[in-house]
Amino acid sequence: MDVLMTLKAAKSTWRLGVVPFLASFTAMFILLSMHYNPYNIPPENIKLARVSISILMAISNFPVVSDAMIELNLIATELGQMALSSAMINDHILWLFLVFHRFASEKILKDSFIFLANWMLFLFFSVFVLRPAMNLIIRRTPVGKPVSEVYVVLILVGVLVMSGVGDAIGVTFLMGPLMFGLIIPSGPPLGSTLVEKSEVLVMEFFLPFFFVYIGFHTDLTALKDWHLFFTLQSVFIVGDVIKLLACVLVSFTYNIRPKHGTVLGLAMNIKGITQLIGFAILRKMKMLDDETFSQLVCCVVFITAIVTPLINYLYKHRPRAHQTATFYEGQMRTIQNASRNSEFRIICCVHNEGNVRGVTSLLEALNPVLESPICVYAIHLIELLGKSSPILLPINFRHNRRFLSVNYPNTNHIMRAFGNYSFNSTGPVTVLPYVNVAPYKSMHDAVFNLAEDKMVPLVIVPFHENDNTDHVSYVASSVRKMNSSFQAHVPCTLGILVDRYSRLGATKNPNVFFNVGVFFLGGPDDREALALGIRMSERVNTRVALFRFIMNEKESGESLFEPSREQCEEKEDDLMLDEGLVDEFKNMKYRDCYASCYEIMVNDGIEVLDAVRRLEGDYDLVMVGRRHTIGLNGEDMASFIENAGVLGILGDMLSSTDFCIGVVPVLVTQCGGMILNSTKLDRLGSANASQRSFNITV
Repeated sequence: MDVLMTLKAAKSTWRLGVVPFLASFTAMFILLSMHYNPYNIPPENIKLARVSISILMAISNFPVVSDAMIELNLIATELGQMALSSAMINDHILWLFLVFHRFASEKILKDSFIFLANWMLFLFFSVFVLRPAMNLIIRRTPVGKPVSEVYVVLILVGVLVMSGVGDAIGVTFLMGPLMFGLIIPSGPPLGSTLVEKSEVLVMEFFLPFFFVYIGFHTDLTALKDWHLFFTLQSVFIVGDVIKLLACVLVSFTYNIRPKHGTVLGLAMNIKGITQLIGFAILRKMKMLDDETFSQLVCCVVFITAIVTPLINYLYKHRPRAHQTATFYEGQMRTIQNASRNSEFRIICCVHNEGNVRGVTSLLEALNPVLESPICVYAIHLIELLGKSSPILLPINFRHNRRFLSVNYPNTNHIMRAFGNYSFNSTGPVTVLPYVNVAPYKSMHDAVFNLAEDKMVPLVIVPFHENDNTDHVSYVASSVRKMNSSFQAHVPCTLGILVDRYSRLGATKNPNVFFNVGVFFLGGPDDREALALGIRMSERVNTRVALFRFIMNEKESGESLFEPSREQCEEKEDDLMLDEGLVDEFKNMKYRDCYASCYEIMVNDGIEVLDAVRRLEGDYDLVMVGRRHTIGLNGEDMASFIENAGVLGILGDMLSSTDFCIGVVPVLVTQCGGMILNSTKLDRLGSANASQRSFNITV
């Protein structure tokens, strides 16, 4: 993991890591001193046993919290990041306690200083010898190539060696491997390779056997004193409740909602493998008898079984944790309500270098001008491998050059390509580069948080089949699921760019002529596509053709169910917004723009698809909404179309071989994660230009 990154985040949340732990530890230690007096433990060990039990039950370990956040799909959220930072502080407190206890337990002062010298020498060797060796392995590994098997085997054997060294100097066998893991640089190529090589062995073999070992030594028949059992369980529950309340109170100092403070407190109360390891060590040192050991194991299982579903229930929708208000609060940010005379902000997500050319060409078609420059937040999406803490890092090449070149060399190349485009574009384009390292299933959280912070109206992501040769099957499947998560939770307009053959931007000339087609059936998604088309039509070397499909009133009026009054009003509002935006587009031809409009009468969805097949042309880009108000929303039609769930029925057809043999890039727009309750726009057109209209017969 990236230790420095997590520690920097922990600086701002140190109260959440210190105050709840100290409150819980103090309460449990006082209660155990009053109620826990085992008869079969040596008297000199009882006080140390109380302290050790209190620490293990009050501590929030980073590995446990990290695994829980990944399992609950919260690791990339703000609360997940705060929980990880707080857990890291707890781990530091635990390490200091172990070192202090070992130092103070020596009867001879000379032995105490010998231990301290050994510990400092161990740290020095880890940081100044082993870490440079790991960096040397990374430098000797060619970019894009796997790490040599010899290095991987040596590192895995080194885990055993570090474990033995840590046990020999007196800081338990856990500290050695933990320190070894922290000094290994996160991410590819080394960190991800170690995870890939060892994860199956550890998670599918060693971990189940460890749980079997704990189960063998958990003797429920040893629970004879039920009064003591309920007393200890009550002590631990009181300690966890106090920790929860402390988290809620401290959360107020960070302007966090009480509900989210409660979720954070529940997350900090999750217990797992590190507690079980600690119990096993204490049992082996004769500081726990079988009855107390079994009680502690039952308590860990009981508390975790309660806390996990509570977190799922309370944090289901994952809103922002901080109580911040923005200008756009309660209003969907869309391309339609973005000001024409201000900066147009776009988030562009890419997976690899192959996605860059199409995205930059799309940006050029969006007509960056002095009156409305484009600000691009370019985000390189990287799957979380070889580390436990996700990051969304703004890139400053002056300060992060070495970090990027070692850990993410492809990010360097991608962002330099965006920088070159910004320098050579025909209009003002500002590129702000970011790298987002997170699991695919939660990658959208950090992106949408950035979209809300920067008030971005448009997010562009590549289709999962773009440059399919660069993805193995499971990666393509993960990217598809990621795109579905983007569509489900997007707070603004989302554009999915389908460019399988990288035709968009095939030429490097920034003054290239773009021939764009917009297919319009009506509804918020189609209006967003048309709003982009209006912006593109203002560019000198761009021709935009609007194909508007109008449903025959006689056919569309036949329905099995009588619509409600609210549905009729909503339909009328939608039609008014459609007409206003279409009129605005029609007026573009009077402003020296290459804009043309064609209205096509159809009777049903089948005729729409047939008409689209007849409209093939030499397009450089085609745009369409994902959902429509008429014709193409039937589940029976979508059930047999492969990508209809992601692109919509018409979007899937435009990107398939049925239209221009599947080589035309397609941008599919979606207005928000749910149907947008549009507000009246103050820029509706009013012109009634006569346009060419014709019927399509089948």
